[in-house]
Amino acid sequence: MENIGRQRPIGVFDSGIGGLTNVRALMERLPMENIIYFGDTARVPYGTKSNATIENFSMQIVDFLLGHDVKAMVIACNTIAAVAGRKIRQKTGNMPVLDVISAGAKAALATTRNNKIGIIATNTTVNSNAYARAIHRDNP
Repeated sequence: MENIGRQRPIGVFDSGIGGLTNVRALMERLPMENIIYFGDTARVPYGTKSNATIENFSMQIVDFLLGHDVKAMVIACNTIAAVAGRKIRQKTGNMPVLDVISAGAKAALATTRNNKIGIIATNTTVNSNAYARAIHRDNP
């Protein structure tokens, strides 16, 4: 896409509409940024689908956002971040890719008073151990 005379947007995506919370936070903190949001309400929920299907759907969304010349991506879905986060980062190269699991783990560690953290998530997200890995990466 032609990029002359415009600011490249940030791409935010989710398996449904929950990621709109992330969009609102971005708009409050970065009011001059353009944002493209992709909420896959046609194929929600992702948590009941196979890992291969989640990866396939995620790559389709990433292709869509890359086609809109985004400069960064936010994975606003726990399940997508847990299952396809690594493949998304490989596909996007050096582009910044943020996700809710990394952010959630940091926030939980900053908040806990007893080093015990509870996670509410889909079975797919919990079984991936993505939160456990993110928490232990920051606090072994």
